[in-house]
Amino acid sequence: MRKINWGIIGPGSIANAFSHSIKATTNSQLVSVFGRNAEKTDSFASKFNIDGCHQLNDFISSKEIDAVYIATPHSEHFIYALEAIKNGKHVLCEKPLTMNAYESMILLDLANSKNIFLMEAFMYRVHPQTKNILDNLDYLSDVKEKVSIKASFGFNADVSETHRLRNPILGGGAILDVGCYPLTMAKLIAGHIQGLHFAEPKNFSATGQIDKTGVDLQSHAQLFFSESIEAKISCAINEDFLNNLVITRGKYSITVADPWHCGQFTEGKSSILLSHEDTIINEINCIDDIGLFTREIEHASSCILGQKIESLLISHAETQSNMFWLDKWRKEIDIECPRSFIQHSPIFKSQAYLHQNRELQSIDLIGLDKTGSRLAIGCDNQTSDLHAFTMFDHFYGSGGRIFDTAYIYNHGMGDKYLGDWINARQVEEDVVVLGKAAHTPECDPQYIRPQVLESLERLQISQLDIFCLHRDNPDIPVGEFVDALAEIKEEGLINLIGASNWEMERFSQARNYAVENGREPFSVLSNNFSLAEMIEPVWPGCVGVNDDFLEYLIEEKIMLFPWSSQARGFFIKKKEVISSEHFSNPTLDEEMRVWHYKKNLKRRQACFNLADQKNVQPIQIALAYVLHKSNLIFPLIGPRSISESNSSIQATQIELTTAELQALAQD
Repeated sequence: MRKINWGIIGPGSIANAFSHSIKATTNSQLVSVFGRNAEKTDSFASKFNIDGCHQLNDFISSKEIDAVYIATPHSEHFIYALEAIKNGKHVLCEKPLTMNAYESMILLDLANSKNIFLMEAFMYRVHPQTKNILDNLDYLSDVKEKVSIKASFGFNADVSETHRLRNPILGGGAILDVGCYPLTMAKLIAGHIQGLHFAEPKNFSATGQIDKTGVDLQSHAQLFFSESIEAKISCAINEDFLNNLVITRGKYSITVADPWHCGQFTEGKSSILLSHEDTIINEINCIDDIGLFTREIEHASSCILGQKIESLLISHAETQSNMFWLDKWRKEIDIECPRSFIQHSPIFKSQAYLHQNRELQSIDLIGLDKTGSRLAIGCDNQTSDLHAFTMFDHFYGSGGRIFDTAYIYNHGMGDKYLGDWINARQVEEDVVVLGKAAHTPECDPQYIRPQVLESLERLQISQLDIFCLHRDNPDIPVGEFVDALAEIKEEGLINLIGASNWEMERFSQARNYAVENGREPFSVLSNNFSLAEMIEPVWPGCVGVNDDFLEYLIEEKIMLFPWSSQARGFFIKKKEVISSEHFSNPTLDEEMRVWHYKKNLKRRQACFNLADQKNVQPIQIALAYVLHKSNLIFPLIGPRSISESNSSIQATQIELTTAELQALAQD
């Protein structure tokens, strides 16, 4: 039987446990260890009779190593996992996978694209005791009361301020170190009760104690999953807790005394208790003669040998969800992690995007010397500079070249985040910036130039490749707008000119005026256009493109950059959790007001049906429809996560026949 050759990164105490445990596996063997401390690494290598490496490149490029186990402090997980993936090594990484959800997005995406196995190391997930817990949840199923989940993991660590547990730079604090255990267990149990692999909380609140170093010493959180399921979880590095799990429903309960170590320190013996009114009805014992760590290694190697890229016991989707909620938890108690800012993040130096597969093809844009891409990314959805760099890097690495911003986006931060990224990555000549200004109530020629200048100052670039008036003001003659834009273009501040949210009549009038007066006519439009048609404007002054308008644009060879090209989530069956964390997200009231009418509902059902046939997401079909209407259409997308971005990028590969397009465009 073939065995997986493992290497260890970080010769510490947990690596020591790994090295002893791997001896009992049937499909794994340890061959090497890497550490920056030469003396410590050599001693570790000698102890286990393996190779010791002091240079990461020598270790990570070794043909002898199939997979690596990352046993370093949390702060080092991202960069070591990234190097492993880049070098084709499978990865088992200690929990939490990374320091924040943005780092994990990058790793999971790159591992998927390179067909590399990546697993977050929660040992309790591979133990039969955890399966026993899930298998016995039906003990509570006939009870009508609310399910209450209580779980804790706390210990008292008498360590110095520089120790990793109290050092914010090293990812210190109770939430990241052990809070991830009760969090993941609560999500797992709530999910299985609802028939899911894991559940997402609908509401989350927390309190905590903060160390003078800035990390959390302990914290208590309350999670509401549904009307009938809630959880209370606790973690600490300054106090010993019960470290147990109790699931209660009315007078019935399931109690697990050792949910995290699963008998590891009690000769492999553990059990779960099923009780009624404090009387034990049944005790389900588990005797583990294999070992917790051994099981985890065996499981990871089995997945790798089976050519899997993720474990079904702790999937990539769950890991990403876990990281999101760990971020949320720390934010709830005002923990400010240095790694949450791009200047302190390894994302900045890693340039992981250079190792992505380019999915979007280059395409010529009429009137520009630069090449573009079939999609444009909106710059109004990023909540921090770290979020912006993560999303922009990924879009660029995928071949994306058009970035849509505006003077009012995110109170000016849309421009700034984009400009910081462009200049940090030195890609001004490689990307197309579509800017906008003169939004209502300042939709007047006098505001255009000063707002363009301010946007350029924020962006720290010399020119907007495409400029659109953000709104129309019918009280002002079109000629005044055209003349003002001509002067600004003459200064070299903008290149192509166009409009956003203009009606066809005014748009054509402006073009006619420009031609008659020797001005450059509008060559770009940015109105709403999607498979679903707006009943009412999403926001005041918003304008869509109907069939007549689209025919006019195609005939005149005008490029269309439609906003909300996927109808703001109208074609999504289940939204990603991370998408709910933004101020501009659509509400159900908006969806009902803007999109819900007979034609759109018929189109949505047709979209769902076709998506099922093609085994893709309905929102991808909706975007593919827009792309198929004309090669002059460059949809604007607003992803908040890499998985959302990938969904849109993959939609560009979907082929729709004439019959399928007709079936979607129902009246």
